[in-house]
Amino acid sequence: MTEAMPGHSDDRSLRRIVIVGGGTAGWMAAAALVHASAGGCPITLVESEEIGSIGVGEATIPPIKRFNQMLGLDEYEFLAYTQGSYKLGIEFVDWTRKEQRYFHPFGQFGAEFDAVPLHHYWLRERARGDATPLQDYAMAWVAARNGKFERPLADRQRVQSTYDYAYHFDAALYAKYLRAYAEQRGVLRSEGKVVDVSLRADDGFIRSVTLAGGAVLEGDLFIDCSGFRGLLIEGALRTGYEDWQHWLPCDRAVAVPCTHGCDPTPYTRATAHAAGWQWRIPLQHRMGNGHVYCSRFIG
Repeated sequence: MTEAMPGHSDDRSLRRIVIVGGGTAGWMAAAALVHASAGGCPITLVESEEIGSIGVGEATIPPIKRFNQMLGLDEYEFLAYTQGSYKLGIEFVDWTRKEQRYFHPFGQFGAEFDAVPLHHYWLRERARGDATPLQDYAMAWVAARNGKFERPLADRQRVQSTYDYAYHFDAALYAKYLRAYAEQRGVLRSEGKVVDVSLRADDGFIRSVTLAGGAVLEGDLFIDCSGFRGLLIEGALRTGYEDWQHWLPCDRAVAVPCTHGCDPTPYTRATAHAAGWQWRIPLQHRMGNGHVYCSRFIG
């Protein structure tokens, strides 16, 4: 919340920013804000070594690339530090029926010909009996199924320009990487648990947070990255919780990484099961596996 401090009724400029919670969310926020402010606004991030992070985030979509580029991160250095790999899309297995597979590519299907999108030609040929899957016309899938990757070309006249990419990486290592980036640019890290939140009497907005050791951190803008706990947004401000379980019934997840012993495939695999779905995410040093499920149907 951005509000003027007492005595500055007409001044809404930010003088102090406090981020509650670390992990990828907290350190991404810190890195983005310190980059945007060029170090001109003091930023403090509060986190506790005693509180673990969820740590199952390993697969991304192309906008993460723009985020890293905005920060000026070196792609090769970032991938080496986070044990990352490239991702050209997502393969969905058994979602509509058993043995059915569909690949969602990053990028487009083919290229326009005479300003007509390719799917019009594909639909015409399908009506004539051609059973070739649409995904076979996606450069991302042709490369992914063959275990190949190269950065897209900038020349829009080349078919190698028709796809995009993202990454798989170790989320905990990514948080550490961004922490180093943020701290080098002036972000202060404060170790400790938040035990109290003070609200302003005049408008109910947050004035400060108090840590277990007694330290009080005031700010003009507070960002809640405390995860499911919602220390600020729900614990202090009680904004309410919107239950979307009617549309998104899966409410549990278990992550089980393992060794893979082979070259990583450049795509994520999502396999449907009776009461949830399973992910398979190849990194350099391990295979990320997990099961997202609905507790009403499976223990």
